[in-house]
Amino acid sequence: MLDADIRKYAAEAIGTMVLMLIGPGTAILAADAMGTVGIALAFGFALTIMAYTIGHVSGCHINPAVTLSFLLAKKIDNMTAAFYMIAQVIGAIVGGLLLYLVTEGGDLDKTGVFASNGWGDTLGVPFGLGSVIVVEILFTAILTFVVLGTTSEGYPSGFGGIAAGVALAGIHLATIPVDNTSVNPARSIGAALFAGTDHLQQVWAFIVFPLVGGAVGWAAHNLLHGNKVPPPT
Repeated sequence: MLDADIRKYAAEAIGTMVLMLIGPGTAILAADAMGTVGIALAFGFALTIMAYTIGHVSGCHINPAVTLSFLLAKKIDNMTAAFYMIAQVIGAIVGGLLLYLVTEGGDLDKTGVFASNGWGDTLGVPFGLGSVIVVEILFTAILTFVVLGTTSEGYPSGFGGIAAGVALAGIHLATIPVDNTSVNPARSIGAALFAGTDHLQQVWAFIVFPLVGGAVGWAAHNLLHGNKVPPPT
């Protein structure tokens, strides 16, 4: 049982690292060539790839907000949720570190902010904290609502990873101009650590409000389905 648990935690760490390398990595290494659409698709592709690669091991949460929604649905226990979140943050930090090394200490970063999240002058956007709060709660709720829905009774088998990936890509298309899109506290931490003090000072919002959004997404799912999410196999 211990070995199985370790494999789950390792899968979450690896999966989040891959999400970091492909999602923010596309922005950091090729924002000028890929643009908003390319970056949004990269995030969606990363989630889809990992869903089919590690989903059978850990469920492929690779996002503390998703893990929180499963905890609220009582489909994972407190200890599993805690270790999942720790593994996700570690994976994101490793992914961020690798990108930092590839860009020679951030000197070759194409975004200028190491693909970190933020608002106002820190990110060079007109949107403020109020917009960030609404966006992160609402769009994280959409993501977790979709992910929980794909694991509900009656959902077509084998299509969950596609739905989750498309949802994440769509979320990025809508919200990258606002705050570079978080909807994932681990991803935000993994970028902020290498982006500088201003971004670290704002990262709290991208921990708190995506987690609130995860709870809202669970509430919406529960309203439609109840807690009919089968436990991971």
